[in-house]
Amino acid sequence: MSYLLKLTLNCILFVLSYIVPKQKKLLLFGSGSGKSFKGNPKYLYLHLLKNKSPYQIHWITKNENVSKNLKDNNYPVLKLYSILGFWNILRAKYLIIEESAKDIYYLGNIFGNFNFIQTWHGTPLKKIWYHQKEDGKGIGEHRGISGLIPIVLSKKTGIFSSCKYKLILSTSKDVSNILTKASLNKNVKLVGYPRNDVFFNTNLIFENYKEKLNLGIYRKVILYCPTFRDNYESVKPFSDEFFKYLNSYLKKNGDIFLIKKHQFEKNINIPNNLSNIKDVSSAVEDVQELLTFTDILITDYSSVFFDFVLLDRPIIYYSYDFEEYLENCRGMYYDYYKEMPGPFAKNENELLDLIETADKWFNDEEYQIKYKKFKDKFNYYQDGKSSERLFQLIAGEIKK
Repeated sequence: MSYLLKLTLNCILFVLSYIVPKQKKLLLFGSGSGKSFKGNPKYLYLHLLKNKSPYQIHWITKNENVSKNLKDNNYPVLKLYSILGFWNILRAKYLIIEESAKDIYYLGNIFGNFNFIQTWHGTPLKKIWYHQKEDGKGIGEHRGISGLIPIVLSKKTGIFSSCKYKLILSTSKDVSNILTKASLNKNVKLVGYPRNDVFFNTNLIFENYKEKLNLGIYRKVILYCPTFRDNYESVKPFSDEFFKYLNSYLKKNGDIFLIKKHQFEKNINIPNNLSNIKDVSSAVEDVQELLTFTDILITDYSSVFFDFVLLDRPIIYYSYDFEEYLENCRGMYYDYYKEMPGPFAKNENELLDLIETADKWFNDEEYQIKYKKFKDKFNYYQDGKSSERLFQLIAGEIKK
């Protein structure tokens, strides 16, 4: 779809949004720039469907596969580039997203009379929005943050202000403080992330990856789930020798090592002839569902570990390029080596050792105290009811 057409559609929406009234009980959901079925919007959507909500709800997408999959399950779905899609964007009381306006809208900038709820797609470890722009590193240096949150420069006051989301979700008081400052928006509410409800309620599982990937035949499922590198591809996480040795270890113990790459990842080259190491990046759309079947998580600076701690399972922090990452990609809100519970592996040998001794270090009493302290700091709610809290918040606003 051409940029000119998208711009035209947004301009028409802008004008009509001040004329056409909203339908109070119409909620619209989208994620992944309109291409995916994942994230916080997905789990609120599923929660409302499974609890037979009286609200009129629709998922909206430009992905034919997502549309077909939802229709096959008799779930309400709209195509973004359709008359019905356009009309529902215009009429929806709330538009619920997890990344940018493009999850539902035609462009990333929000113009007009619309009520966007930003559920966000991760607890911030790396700097985001205005803080990222101030750092001038990584993606922010090249494309700014116009795709994430629109900004308006007032020449008279010299103050940047974000287009005000009606609501931004948070998982803890500490996170609320960061999001408020990073977005210049006070509408941050601590309700938890709906996507974490799946850890407590397996009825929310849409795609069973244990069955799809045949994970039940393995003793342990080890998942490597990294973030991406903005500006360099020179530093690789794994060598061929590492893969060869690891595969032998996994085969001997009946384990599987899965790799779920970030959509922008370019640094990982995975041999395709290894029996117990598999790249599942294209097979897995929603990592949250895969986490429910994961025994050990290995990550770097991805925020996935903030969620995974709710499962009370081992996490290994593989920080093989820490200095390069801070220099070339993103700044961080926390002192990585002091705030994270660890353990940390800075090279392949350390990583192998932590994989082989996971049961020992994870069950250490001192480590368990540190782990729980971290979990409690970043997850105020640990009850699997974040979808319901968010819905009650939305319903309360509608009643007003």
